[in-house]
Amino acid sequence: MARILSQHYEVEPAWPQSPAHTRQLTAQAVADGYDLVAAMGGDGVVHHVAHILSGTSTVLAIIPTGTTNVYARLCGIPKKATAAARLLTGEHRRQPTPILRIDGIQDGTKSRRHALFAAGFGFDAEVVKAAEAEPYRKYHFGAMHYARTAIGTAIRGFRRRRSHARVTAGTRKADAVALLIQFREVYTYFGRLKLSFGAGSPTPLTTLVVESIPARRIPRIGAALLRGADLGKVPGLQVWEGVDSIDLEADPPIWGQADGELTGAWATAQITLIPEALEVVVPSASK
Repeated sequence: MARILSQHYEVEPAWPQSPAHTRQLTAQAVADGYDLVAAMGGDGVVHHVAHILSGTSTVLAIIPTGTTNVYARLCGIPKKATAAARLLTGEHRRQPTPILRIDGIQDGTKSRRHALFAAGFGFDAEVVKAAEAEPYRKYHFGAMHYARTAIGTAIRGFRRRRSHARVTAGTRKADAVALLIQFREVYTYFGRLKLSFGAGSPTPLTTLVVESIPARRIPRIGAALLRGADLGKVPGLQVWEGVDSIDLEADPPIWGQADGELTGAWATAQITLIPEALEVVVPSASK
């Protein structure tokens, strides 16, 4: 990768050892005035790099080498790493891209995180938590591992769980065990399985509020997701479309995830879409 990129750029390779180290290296690159940071890895690496680059003038490039590479596919990035590197040295453009900003309280202190394609609280965050506990299965089975973990989490962890989070969006309010926010054309960290909550593209946000997940409704929910049916007709689920921002309060705090990365437990959270917060290198033909 460095050899390909060095034909057109001054390249400084860096090998992060953890998510925190990834953010630290990215922040240093911004402070040093680098024009572009190429995140080579899966959605986790891209997520942590983008979290720091959001709101700066430094551009995000993606070289996908992970198991699913959801964000790379959304941006039209070539699947092969060498092809993605050559994109940076050939015809491309820098596309302003929205991000989801999450501000809230964690462990009594203020916190901020960003999401590129998926964010949720409760159910899907606990799916991520359980899936990450078996990283070898994630590596070998990818989306199948997440799907299997999702079913197990619903049956074991949520079928009797009571609502402990108050969700508010404008005049709409609900008590929920889970909240999933869609702000891109598909909501997924299940590989190529495209999930959508509303009838059309979210403008700006579509929210799936889960009031309860009794075991008897799990097959119906899964079938509705796969068919693209109206989830709002399933008892225990509400779909709020045309949402501008969302407020969340949870007691006890509720686990969150962004782009398939755990963000920790949140006592409160305000979720807002920030348009054109990040510049991403995409193919010239991308729309």
